[in-house]
Amino acid sequence: MSDKILTVPQGRVLTVDDEPAVLKLLEKILAPAGYQVISCDSGAEALKLLSLTAFDCIVTDAMMPAMNGFDLTKAVRRHPVISELPIIMLTRKRARTDVQRAVDAGVTDYVLKPIDEHLLLEKVELAVKKGEGKRHIFEVPVTGIEANTVFNFEGRMLSISEADITLKSPVELPEDLTFTISSRIFDQIGIAVPILKVFKNEKMVETSPISDSRQTVYKVKVAFVGMTETDLMKIRSWAQKELARQRR
Repeated sequence: MSDKILTVPQGRVLTVDDEPAVLKLLEKILAPAGYQVISCDSGAEALKLLSLTAFDCIVTDAMMPAMNGFDLTKAVRRHPVISELPIIMLTRKRARTDVQRAVDAGVTDYVLKPIDEHLLLEKVELAVKKGEGKRHIFEVPVTGIEANTVFNFEGRMLSISEADITLKSPVELPEDLTFTISSRIFDQIGIAVPILKVFKNEKMVETSPISDSRQTVYKVKVAFVGMTETDLMKIRSWAQKELARQRR
């Protein structure tokens, strides 16, 4: 292998060839360039993998037993979801009629064996770019009650008062965002989990005492939404007792 470095987008490439040595060579060429390589030895197995996993490009041998590369290409082009997936065909056949047969089948490009690694890398890079945004991921809109979701990430409660709560968050929270948090402090106070609304973010930089590394965090002020006077009085009473306890 040479030390040539190509700037390529990471992508998942399906390699198809009935010769194990060729599959190993393809992985040796493509993996160091940043591609995730998944291999199989038949057209039928390739179609099975294509139904289970999203790929950005197919590199397939032309001549294989049972389903050859031409048949595989035609099957992909007929598929309603993956019909535009880039396909590069590998072959030892150099006749103009063979090239035309590959083009008629629907290949994106055509590479002759023995494989030139630089040429293959350039063609895969171009094919992946050409197919960008056409990855066959099954994306289905979600509506109704099923669309409700909960976001979980670790944060810290810095302070609480009857007016608001101050949180430390690893991410900036959009102003006017309404949400709830989980904390045992609400059980101690004796109130239900309150609804909160963001009204201020303050960016801070912290230095880790362990690694000396610096990271950005946010001090977030959140207000109570719809809190009853009874619950606010419980917070006030709890806060007075807690401050008295901490001063002892």
